[in-house]
Amino acid sequence: MRILEYKKQLIISVFALIFSGITYGQTNVKTSQTDGKVNISQDERVEKLVAYKAKINKTDDEKRFRIQIYNGTLEGAQKAKETFNKEFSGIDSDIAFETPNYKVRVGKFRTRLEADRYLIEVKKEYPSAFLLQP
Repeated sequence: MRILEYKKQLIISVFALIFSGITYGQTNVKTSQTDGKVNISQDERVEKLVAYKAKINKTDDEKRFRIQIYNGTLEGAQKAKETFNKEFSGIDSDIAFETPNYKVRVGKFRTRLEADRYLIEVKKEYPSAFLLQP
């Protein structure tokens, strides 16, 4: 019995040494190849288009139509924003302070038509909502 245990331990030890040598040996293999490089070839108009889009979005942000849904205290503004975010997910909303009131404004619409369409939906829940022009 004792010899059988020693044989099992010897076999397991040999396999462990062989496999550890193989796994460690993979890191020490010296090859003549250099590090890989990735070349991306794309039309130069793509870069111009991305730069143009970034420029438009950066400068055009203040010229967008907004919808104001609340005007009053800070607590009321936070509550209105929270309920709006629950009812209308996917539309930006923020709280602006203009002395002495807090105002909740939603959306950033590029065109008046888009803003009017969304205003109709918002007025069902917030009857006092109105459109702000840039």
